[in-house]
Amino acid sequence: MLISALKSVLGEPNPLDLVAKRSVCVILVDGLGSLNLKTAGGHASYLNSLTSESAMCWFPATTATSITSFATASNPWSNGFLGYQVFNQKTVSSMNLLSGWNDFEEGSNYQNLPTISEQANSVGVGFHTVAPAVYERSGFTGATMRGSIFHGVNSIAERFEKAKQLLSDPIAKVVYLYVPELDQLAHAQGSSSTAWLNELESVDSYVRVLTTNLPKSAGIVVTADHGVIDVDKTNHIFLDEFVSGNHFRFVGGDTRALYLYFKDGVDIKDHRNALEQTLSDTCYVVTTEDLIAAGYWGSLNSASSNVAPDLVVLARKQVALYHRDFAKAKSMNMIAHHGSISNQEMAIPLIKIGF
Repeated sequence: MLISALKSVLGEPNPLDLVAKRSVCVILVDGLGSLNLKTAGGHASYLNSLTSESAMCWFPATTATSITSFATASNPWSNGFLGYQVFNQKTVSSMNLLSGWNDFEEGSNYQNLPTISEQANSVGVGFHTVAPAVYERSGFTGATMRGSIFHGVNSIAERFEKAKQLLSDPIAKVVYLYVPELDQLAHAQGSSSTAWLNELESVDSYVRVLTTNLPKSAGIVVTADHGVIDVDKTNHIFLDEFVSGNHFRFVGGDTRALYLYFKDGVDIKDHRNALEQTLSDTCYVVTTEDLIAAGYWGSLNSASSNVAPDLVVLARKQVALYHRDFAKAKSMNMIAHHGSISNQEMAIPLIKIGF
């Protein structure tokens, strides 16, 4: 979507068929899947009144994978961001590809494909990121928004006001406006909670205001990185009840797409068969090769092969997955989850305004 925004500013054909605009703002609302938006229709009357085209995020349905692919116009098996928590076979260590970086430079060095912001700079188009200040020098920003002019703005209202100012400026540019708050609230309180619905109402209102009196030279695209599913704690599945942590180098991924990395010498086939028999009603147990054969991934390059799991346990019902030898205690308090292949997790809005 960012590449289409850049090409729109350049007056070039693009995947989203955006017409030429002097400036384009792409708003990414973290966790606001298409079905989440529709279900909360009364709390987002403006966004739901607009036509949303059909769109899907990459697998897994998780922020690190989606935003890196979005920010580089690449796919996960090319950019190496194959999931949220992975195991690096080169360094023999686990990695959190979203928030586990030491600094900006570490993330920048790990992800070496050109970012859309770098591509914009190379053709003389300004690229601006409007996001919470805490992300400005994060490793994930280094991996995804290198070359961007960063505007650290903590309140959502002020972020939208900054975007409005940038779109009113006569200089051609792409603006990336990031809203992480809905995803954070969903994890903490659920996507049907009063807090989440109230925040959605606010975001809906801010989008409405931003589009009011929008300059004819500007366009807006509203999208998300994934959707979320609320899961009751009684529907948690603990893999440590079936496979001892002693068999694993690491268990990562997300709570609805658990990545299993086995130690050398462990019979993976036997464990797969046992897990399939135990979890067949609630989960799929698949290999990397299965995901490629099914079209969720393509042929892995060296970077993605390096972090690819031996098995993935995919939630197929309203459950969340943990191995308590590896999961953080606070993660088991989450209410909303994502990562798997359901429409609720993978379907995302694609709303064009001013085009």
